[in-house]
Amino acid sequence: MIVLDKTNLIPYLQQHYPAFDTSGAVVSAIGDDAEDSQGLINYVYRVRTGKGSLIVKQARANMRLDDDVDATDASYCPPQDRNWSEYLSMKLRRAITPDCVPQVYCADRDNHVFLMEDVSYLKPARAQLARGTAIDGLADRVARFLCDNHFYTSEFYLDTQEFRELDRRFVNTGMRAIMENWLFLRDTPTHKCPALTRHFLPHIFADDVVVQSHLLRHKYMNSTQAFIHSDVHTSNIFADASQIKVIDMEYTFAGPMAYDLGYFLASLVSQYCSAAFRPFPSQGERDDFKRYLLASIHTLVDGYQKRFAAHWDDEAKAVYRACPGFRDAFVEGLVPDAAGYAAMPMFTLCVSSFGFTQEFEIIPDEALKLHALQLYCSLGRRFLMDRERIRTPEDMVAAILDGEREYLRCVRQK
Repeated sequence: MIVLDKTNLIPYLQQHYPAFDTSGAVVSAIGDDAEDSQGLINYVYRVRTGKGSLIVKQARANMRLDDDVDATDASYCPPQDRNWSEYLSMKLRRAITPDCVPQVYCADRDNHVFLMEDVSYLKPARAQLARGTAIDGLADRVARFLCDNHFYTSEFYLDTQEFRELDRRFVNTGMRAIMENWLFLRDTPTHKCPALTRHFLPHIFADDVVVQSHLLRHKYMNSTQAFIHSDVHTSNIFADASQIKVIDMEYTFAGPMAYDLGYFLASLVSQYCSAAFRPFPSQGERDDFKRYLLASIHTLVDGYQKRFAAHWDDEAKAVYRACPGFRDAFVEGLVPDAAGYAAMPMFTLCVSSFGFTQEFEIIPDEALKLHALQLYCSLGRRFLMDRERIRTPEDMVAAILDGEREYLRCVRQK
């Protein structure tokens, strides 16, 4: 296997992808100096010329996170063929939502490499939101991306045999194990938990939380509703006011639709918790941005539900169109599950050895950062334990507002 680096990447491209003119090319490694490279496990390079640029992504036997995790732990050693699965996944999703997925050019399975469009003309949504920039239409476009990919890869739409074949093709056991263990079980080295949040550990490992986490893990492992992204958060979405591009699809498999909704929801709630405590030029701007985030959360859930129901009415198989009551029950049932799934990263990311996400790290005052993280963790518990009472987008927003009020009341009483 060729191990790519800045010195041999140009000759590699000349041999494996001669269609790309490498004249005057400049190679840079993504993640070395990126403002938001948390969780980057692959080796990623940008090759830029005066005529264009592309991204080269390679999976190796060692992960870029080996300093943060036990590299001898099989559960954190994903298979190198994950890039081949990601390449196929991106091709499939681009066929469904071409405006939301970068173009993929070619793949080299022997060397665990694939080439894709450079979407750096857009910016990561997480970084923009962390600066207090409202991205017009973000939630609506993410809802459309998720809904369309879920519906058109589900058994509601596909021939049952086609759906089973898709399920078998993307079992993705090695990558799924990372989420199953790290996210749901919080199987992260507790001695590497950030000192600021070490006192969270008894709360997120409380018996009732562990039981409910196991129930959700079981559903995640055994539900095969549709082709899910499984790692869709604001760092994996590049956006501006008119478009999004969704990346990092190596965790793809057939799983529960509500998981993708919940995972992205969690990354919006983290921005809300940060905005509640980080500095803003004025209180009015803080309030406006928090309202924008709540509206985005409502739009994400409501837009997804309405679009999915419309797809069902127009294009589901006849046996499903004949039962609108099942449609209503299924679509409504996504919301409590999404709330529960959202709680999993809300707990794990507070105590992960990978460090806090950007919206928390930018809070300069450690006491305010702690408040933001404590609010995030407490909302996670509310989402998890009260999820059956969260039945609508309005309930989702109300749970956040009620949780924030309760947290601030407790703070004032101390």
